[in-house]
Amino acid sequence: MDKALWVVRDKITTKGAIDDLMADATTRGIHDVVVQVRGRGDAYYASRLEPRAESLTGEFDPLAHLVRAGAAVGVRVHAWGNVFFVWSSPEGALPKAPEHLVRRHPEWLLRPAGVKYLDPVGGSDWEGIYIDPKNEDAREHTLAVFTDIVSRYRVEGFHYDYVRYPQVTYAGSPDDHAAVTAFVAEGAKRLRAARPGLVISAAVFPDPEVARDRVLQRWPEWARAGLVDLLCPMAYRRETVEVSRLLSKARAAAPQTRMWGGLMAYAGERALLGEQVRAVKDAGCEGAILFAYDTTQRDLLDIFAAA
Repeated sequence: MDKALWVVRDKITTKGAIDDLMADATTRGIHDVVVQVRGRGDAYYASRLEPRAESLTGEFDPLAHLVRAGAAVGVRVHAWGNVFFVWSSPEGALPKAPEHLVRRHPEWLLRPAGVKYLDPVGGSDWEGIYIDPKNEDAREHTLAVFTDIVSRYRVEGFHYDYVRYPQVTYAGSPDDHAAVTAFVAEGAKRLRAARPGLVISAAVFPDPEVARDRVLQRWPEWARAGLVDLLCPMAYRRETVEVSRLLSKARAAAPQTRMWGGLMAYAGERALLGEQVRAVKDAGCEGAILFAYDTTQRDLLDIFAAA
């Protein structure tokens, strides 16, 4: 069974951190890492289209080093980009860079019930500021960003996250799912043209009915249409029986599409993680992917890799 790691952007800000990631993966036989290089409408790589991430210093290019380091040790790097979710801040601050799309194109932002924008702090049912999936200019910009990444960096794949509405209540109509699917369809065309053989993947709500009705994410349709090559249903539950139920339901909804069951790394829960990796296999998934890589939890990496 394949094993993969989701790697959040704060774990790739230095060469040393990336070298540690590659060592942690290879020593455990993990050969795929899904690395967040577009977290909040910003760039953890060299970009002419979006501002450099505020947490980066100097001229270091994390994605370039990831690709080089991965090639040297046999680890496949999948570039992970948040799609419609473009900014958040616990302090409620807006981006510092004037060229950030939140500041440069406020007309692109999702504005439920006429509000100025979703609060950067987030709330009980949204994470922060989103672009409006129905805005064609916003979708075009995002597609240009992703195409730029795969055309200039020799990545194994491109991974969509937040390819959905925050909640259906923030859409104008339940039919607005068509805008999300339009993005995925156009992305399949452009990204595959830019890098033939690219693996297009998506992190999705694991229950297809919940995904469809709550966040307008119709991923079984994407699978049937061949718009994605790999699905990662996020079965983040402490109860293994619920992980099994969700992943079995996801597998049945997309029986022909490669699937990695997404698991949460709960601190200190080594036995639980081993149990849940086995549940992923029993559900018929081709692999498991762990959220998220953390150097303070190498004991969980050991369990994840061995289970």
